[in-house]
Amino acid sequence: MTNRLVNKVAIITGAASGQGRVAAEFFAREGATLVLADVDSEGLEETRALARKAGGDAALFSGDLAQEESNRALMAMTIDRFGRIDALFNVAGLVRFGSAHEVSLEDWNFVMLHELTITFLACKHALGRMMAQRSGSIINMSSVSGLFGSPRHAAHAATKAGIAGLTKQMAVDYGPYGIRVNAIAPTQIAYASGQRRIAAQSQMRAPTEVPLGRHATPEDTAHCAVYLASDESSFVTGQVLVIDGGATAR
Repeated sequence: MTNRLVNKVAIITGAASGQGRVAAEFFAREGATLVLADVDSEGLEETRALARKAGGDAALFSGDLAQEESNRALMAMTIDRFGRIDALFNVAGLVRFGSAHEVSLEDWNFVMLHELTITFLACKHALGRMMAQRSGSIINMSSVSGLFGSPRHAAHAATKAGIAGLTKQMAVDYGPYGIRVNAIAPTQIAYASGQRRIAAQSQMRAPTEVPLGRHATPEDTAHCAVYLASDESSFVTGQVLVIDGGATAR
């Protein structure tokens, strides 16, 4: 433990597996007081065990974060138990892929709800608490798909572009309250065996156009999230940090 997040209360959504799970381990190692949220209660228990192994502990919140009441309850539980919210890492999301001409309205609305609206709701209900304490760091998950486009990612690209725009807008509105809002935009992420509890949602493409010669990993985004949650990034807000091994620099 290097104590970069000691005395900070951090909420991580989508913590039952994948990027959220790896981030929970990293945040625990840095001394954060954790609140882990997901609809998957069994996965949350597994993540808490990993956080404890990393030297921390976590309170758990199981609920559907695509619903407003769940977000209201999550923030209330955190305040009741720990008195403040210093960081919110919005990882929770579900996606369905397809090009614009073939995406059904049902799939479009599903992705809007489970990527963009779910992020908005967590931010909305955390912001009031952070405004009262006049501090906080919100970290949202965008994607290079939302910045530069990607084949068959119509709804996904739209939501991730929306998250990037919302991130910048909130940075302007809430900076005067001492609240920083940033986003992480990774390229396609390669998960190690056992890191995800759901099936892969898209086929992996060879990283032929990545100068560093590999895909992003959940460890890459977790390192970035720790930085954005810590005081090391105290003058960083309104940014979308691209984690892509140089792919978009070509």
